[in-house]
Amino acid sequence: MTLTIADRVEIQELFARFSLAVDVEGPEAMGALFVEDATFVFPGMGLDLRGRDNIVAWVKDNAALVPPGLTHVQSNFVIDGDGVSAQVRCVSQALQTVEGESKIFAVGRYVETVVKTEAGWRLKDHRLDLMG
Repeated sequence: MTLTIADRVEIQELFARFSLAVDVEGPEAMGALFVEDATFVFPGMGLDLRGRDNIVAWVKDNAALVPPGLTHVQSNFVIDGDGVSAQVRCVSQALQTVEGESKIFAVGRYVETVVKTEAGWRLKDHRLDLMG
């Protein structure tokens, strides 16, 4: 089975929800977007986490590393899959607004595996590679 248009929209919405969770809603909302045995790899920080609970705990414990005023934006999605799982590649930008001035804080690429669950599409393997 190939991905439907609805699958592609839901997968992109998963990334929008992830950004909203990171920027506004917090670690518990972010954790709800991962499957239980998810991975979170961020080589630029030496990060290689296994399991949703460990991911959420790390985010809670390291909240001070995230500067205030960030807005995450994803674009240039390439999604390949079979309706059960999909590989997603996209560009991620973190914009920072401080005292009314916005600047690009970081740019990277997500390389993801997402899976379809009873609750909808969820992150299985999450990897962020920073550019530059």
